[in-house]
Amino acid sequence: MTNLFFFTGSETYFLRQKANGWREAFREKHGDINLLTLDGAEEPIGRIMADIEAAPFLSEKRLIFIENLPESSGRASTSEKTTKKDEKRSEDLKKLVESLKEVPKSSVVVFIQPEPDKRRSFYKNLIKIATVEEFKPLPGASLSKWIRAAVMKEGGTIDDGAIEYLISMTDQDCWRLSQEVKKLTSFKYYQPITKEDVDSVVTPTVEANIFHFTDALSTKNHRKAIRSLHRSMVAGENLRQLFYMIVRQFRLLLQVKDYKKQYPTANPTSIASSLKLHPFVARNVLNQISHFDFSELKKAYEKLLEIDTDLKTSRIRITAEDQDELALAIERFILIFCC
Repeated sequence: MTNLFFFTGSETYFLRQKANGWREAFREKHGDINLLTLDGAEEPIGRIMADIEAAPFLSEKRLIFIENLPESSGRASTSEKTTKKDEKRSEDLKKLVESLKEVPKSSVVVFIQPEPDKRRSFYKNLIKIATVEEFKPLPGASLSKWIRAAVMKEGGTIDDGAIEYLISMTDQDCWRLSQEVKKLTSFKYYQPITKEDVDSVVTPTVEANIFHFTDALSTKNHRKAIRSLHRSMVAGENLRQLFYMIVRQFRLLLQVKDYKKQYPTANPTSIASSLKLHPFVARNVLNQISHFDFSELKKAYEKLLEIDTDLKTSRIRITAEDQDELALAIERFILIFCC
């Protein structure tokens, strides 16, 4: 159907850009009066149907965005009893599905839900009759190309090494990337952006900082590892949570190292699928394991588990105000590992 759409997918940056672009284009041509946004999860189904079927006011078109897919209460599949209100909503949903098969030509209807429950009946019916546009994370080369274009749009240039480093600092988050591109181009003001500029200007995500932390350990660069730790502390990160992310990273390194030993030809895609990892995480971990041998990783992981035991038995004391003992234990771990 040419006037019924469903925008979905985990890459919400591009999803929102598309929706906002449609809004602006509609405003320019038809104004605001026939532009509507409803919450499908909250609005009565009858109201949604009425708005879809209503004629435009002094215009040729209406544009209706419905955020969140309307659903029944879902109680039918639980031990809770369904009420008359629940039963009515379920019946109304069936009527809505039927009405969507014949949306008036004067109405353009866009349902939006980034990560819908695909088990739900409304979702299953909607994808059969709507034009579905799924916004997925950009793969490596496409993401790099998008970053370069975004930098050029702001009047700057950036080299390949800086792009890769920027991606690693932001975990491929296009919302963050968009903000950081603006910061970098303002910082350099029409000058080429380098890896050093990214390091100076961009605050890494916690996950990215953990990656750089283990990267520093892989090259036995204890100063860089400690600097990475301190950067997270200065940023106000909870050190206990940070420590458990370090534990998780070493567990992943061990798992991938062992998997690669069993399947020497394994690539990031197969590793991501088998170990249930994000492809970006799988690629980063795979790049790092070549710098470690298995026994080294095992000893490091055992040492981290010792720190974990000390935390749980209060041999290492930590409060929200005082994290010094844990910071000292992690720094000692770094020095033992690197020296």
